[in-house]
Amino acid sequence: MKFPSVTVIGLITAPCEALFEIVSDPTRHPQIAGSGEVMEVEWITPPPVRVGSGFRSRQCIGWYQYPTRSYVQVYDPPYRFIWLSGPGFKKPPFGQLWGFDLQPLDARATLVSHLMRWPLMPVPEIPPFSWLMERGLKHELNNMKPTLYKLAKLANAEVIGDLQVEFDWCERTSPCGQRRGALIQA
Repeated sequence: MKFPSVTVIGLITAPCEALFEIVSDPTRHPQIAGSGEVMEVEWITPPPVRVGSGFRSRQCIGWYQYPTRSYVQVYDPPYRFIWLSGPGFKKPPFGQLWGFDLQPLDARATLVSHLMRWPLMPVPEIPPFSWLMERGLKHELNNMKPTLYKLAKLANAEVIGDLQVEFDWCERTSPCGQRRGALIQA
C-alpha cells in the first residue's frame, strides 16, 4: 500500500524569512488558506514554537463546521514548517501532514512547496479506492493553489510564472517533503 501526497510549487518574490514568519504562525493560516475552510486557529501550547507544539482550529466546509487539532512535526526555521492535523478532540492518532518547504533562491526570491500527505491512511492501489483518492487529491490541489497566491499577497510579493504540481504515492518512509536529507516519517 502507498500513501497519497500532493505538492504545489511556486516562485514567490519575497525573502525566505518573511514567508517563514507567515507560514509558521498557524494563527495566520485563515488568511492564507486557499480553501477558505480554516476559520480560526489558536495555540494550545505556550511559545516558543518547536516540534511537538500544538494548535487547534475551527474548519468549515459549506454548512459543516468541525474542529481539528494539530502538532508540529518539523520546525526548521526559516526553511520548513510541517504539522500533523487530525480530529479536534485529542492528539490525532491519524490525519494529514500539511506543510511548507521554503528554498531561498536569492535575497528576494523563494521557491515555495506547499505539501499535503495522508501518511497514516494507506490506500489500496486498485479501483475504486485509487480513483476516490485521486479525486480527493485533485480537490486538495484546487484548494492548495490559491494558498500560494494568498501567501504572496500577504508578504507584499507575487508569484512568478506558473505553479507546478506533483502527485505522488509514497511508501511509508519515503522522503515526501524532503529537504537537506531529512525524512518525514509517519
